[in-house]
Amino acid sequence: MLIRKTWRNLPIYLVAEDLCRPGAKMIFRNRADAGAKLAEKLAALFTASNTIPYCVVGLPRGGVPVALEVAKKLSSPLELIESKKLPYPGQPEFAIGAVSADGIVVLNHDVPGREKMTEGERTRWHDYIEQQSKLLLEKTKAVEAQFYRLAGRRKASLKGKTVIIVDDGIATGMTALAAVETARKQGAAKVILAAPVMSKESMEELKSHCDSIVTLSVPDPFCAVGLYYQDFSQTRDEEVVQALRDSTGFASTTSQAL
Repeated sequence: MLIRKTWRNLPIYLVAEDLCRPGAKMIFRNRADAGAKLAEKLAALFTASNTIPYCVVGLPRGGVPVALEVAKKLSSPLELIESKKLPYPGQPEFAIGAVSADGIVVLNHDVPGREKMTEGERTRWHDYIEQQSKLLLEKTKAVEAQFYRLAGRRKASLKGKTVIIVDDGIATGMTALAAVETARKQGAAKVILAAPVMSKESMEELKSHCDSIVTLSVPDPFCAVGLYYQDFSQTRDEEVVQALRDSTGFASTTSQAL
């Protein structure tokens, strides 16, 4: 059942059912633990015979500690793609799209209640998306640039590489999709999406956009990502910067690929 509310003259539809009953099982101690487990699975997919260089990309902020463990295990460079969710009006945790620092904008057109909007509401809806996309583009560009500046290094090219995009969990898949499309735009030869846990719906939606998806758990029904972690405390900016610094020593002299 959908409950209709309004926010700044825009309709908001809330799903009036509790899908996240206490069946959600905590399976990771923290992001480092999840990253180590994910890294083991990814490492098993690598073969020395392939020659395409690869690169691990973390999604700030929470995806970076996970990606750091993967980069460490695979002796890979670590890069960032800043991608922020475009929130449903009045519901900051519900993504209706995402924007990356490279200008990629992805939208979910199947949001609840969209088909019930009046013509005026649709106009305000499109205005809202356009306005928020511009604001998020400016913000993502600034944040990504600051991370690299504080780390004292430049962003490496993804052109011609196998890019492994890592997040701490994927619910709607919007920020992940924006990152995937960004890697494609930057010339990645192959894009692999990896996360310790993801929803069945997002996995089905994203698989046509990626060359491969690697995950450890696909709970159904899916609850909030944080419910699968014992410690899901917020990742600080300082941790992201330090990860970029630490990863400079990970890169192997041996060319590997998936």
